[in-house]
Amino acid sequence: MVSAVTTSPSTGSEPEAPCCDPQLAAVTAERKRKRKESNRLSAQRSRARKQQQLDDLTKQVTALRARNGAMAAAAYDVERRCAAVQAENALLQAMNLELGERLQSLTELIQCMEAAMYHQPQLLDANMYYY
Repeated sequence: MVSAVTTSPSTGSEPEAPCCDPQLAAVTAERKRKRKESNRLSAQRSRARKQQQLDDLTKQVTALRARNGAMAAAAYDVERRCAAVQAENALLQAMNLELGERLQSLTELIQCMEAAMYHQPQLLDANMYYY
């Protein structure tokens, strides 16, 4: 007599129709159920990791925006102080120029007076230096 069960060409030991063997069908169904459960849990972990990464990036964006705002405020403050210093510098340069001209004028006056006193000492009296 010929056997009714044929073997699959890939393994040589498994029957071709597992649905005919209730025990094999139960084992296959259990493996499939476990694989689905494992895949479901893996997908759940993957979604949780992605959500955590998204949360981390969102926090990082918030922190960077706050830092950017603080740096922009600091830059504005520095620009404002720089403008004030430049204005003060311009004023001091103008004062320096004016005082330099006054010093030059007074130096020339002293030189003129000394020259006049050296050449004509009789014209100068003691009261001349009192204003």
